[in-house]
Amino acid sequence: MKKILIILFVLIFLILFAVKLNKKEEVKIGFVGALTEKYSVLGNAMRNGILLAFEENKYIVNDKKIELLFKDDKNDKELNKLIINNYINQDIKIVIGNVTSSMSKISMSIINKHEDMFMISAASASNEFTGIDDQFFRVHVANNAQRFDSFTKYILKQDFKKVYGIFDPQNKTYTKDYIDNFEKSFISNGGGNFIKKTPSSLDLDSLVLDIKSVKPDLILFCVNSIDAARIVQYLRINKINTQLASSEWAMTNTFLENSGRHSENIIFNIDYNQNAKNKKFLDFVQNYKDKYNDNPSMFASKGYELSKIIIQLLEEGKETELKKNLLEKREFEGLQDTIVFDEYGDVIRNFINFRVKNGEFVIINE
Repeated sequence: MKKILIILFVLIFLILFAVKLNKKEEVKIGFVGALTEKYSVLGNAMRNGILLAFEENKYIVNDKKIELLFKDDKNDKELNKLIINNYINQDIKIVIGNVTSSMSKISMSIINKHEDMFMISAASASNEFTGIDDQFFRVHVANNAQRFDSFTKYILKQDFKKVYGIFDPQNKTYTKDYIDNFEKSFISNGGGNFIKKTPSSLDLDSLVLDIKSVKPDLILFCVNSIDAARIVQYLRINKINTQLASSEWAMTNTFLENSGRHSENIIFNIDYNQNAKNKKFLDFVQNYKDKYNDNPSMFASKGYELSKIIIQLLEEGKETELKKNLLEKREFEGLQDTIVFDEYGDVIRNFINFRVKNGEFVIINE
């Protein structure tokens, strides 16, 4: 009996040892962003791009298993804080997020206290984060004045001089920043101060009256795709035929579907071409369609790109070394261009002007 117990003990020990040997080390990566509520169009597109990228790697990097955790911040500050602190308590060193600059600002206020953490965003474009040596990186270009040059030069060439700006006050860190830095570029290229900067929370009847009273040449809005469609429809229904321009935030199929014929001729400026023909991008589009039965948006594309950057950085070192590895390498192959990071984790990318024609985004070749 004693011999049998010894043999059983040895067998159990060997089995547990074998299991331990075969069990892969694990790297946990946390996502935080709006997956429901108002900004979920962005968050879900990013999540789709992220999942596709890691699925292509079979969730394995350097023989380590990748576990992705997705948390919905609902664009709520306190919930966002709770999620980030929970990630820290789980010893998660890599965080993807957020969907809005206002929420990224909250996350950064916590993450930047931990030098071994790495946070990267597909969408947070506020210029407020530019030129800071911290733990935050992004594949989306900051709203600095130079970023708008191709846009403002085109607008001035069309002789638009009186600009009326509309921004989303719930994501003011990005939207007001966008309007302000667009204005700086507009002035530096020969234009004047905007005649008005109005929050999109203003009721639509009051907005219509205000626009009619100041008579702008151009209305520039920086709001999400759903709000953009709502505003555009209401302006057109109320006989405001002023030229409209928008930030890239609203440049989605959701916007076209919800605004319908009223979207015609709206101008956009963006560092993404959904009709690009290079093989890498076309392969991504096909794989995305195969998985989701839908076309990828810019935010799905950038979610995919930042995930491939994380994978490459993990291949070159530990999860606590991503910042160091990124700043040493600086250049990464994107889906449409080379993504170049500066010493502060901000990127340089090429921008293109688009116009809506017959319900599609078409490059402006003027």
